[in-house]
Amino acid sequence: MLRIACFFVLGVVASGAALAADPAAGKAIVDKNCSKCHVKADRKGQDAAALESAIKNVVAGKTKHKKKLTLTDAEIANVSAYWVKD
Repeated sequence: MLRIACFFVLGVVASGAALAADPAAGKAIVDKNCSKCHVKADRKGQDAAALESAIKNVVAGKTKHKKKLTLTDAEIANVSAYWVKD
């Protein structure tokens, strides 16, 4: 039983680490795809969850955008982390 519990805890910790957003990776995506029209100051005061939701709507085509974006959920999390990072 203890062995099963240990594997469960390790799995949760590992998956959480894998899901951690990377602001540096987000900056690279922003520099490539966003910075021609958007500046970081425009995002001041917004939280990452709201930004992720907004970007997901753009990627899904639910929100009008100048160009089509194709980003994974991890890339969206990275971009959001970069935008909200001080």
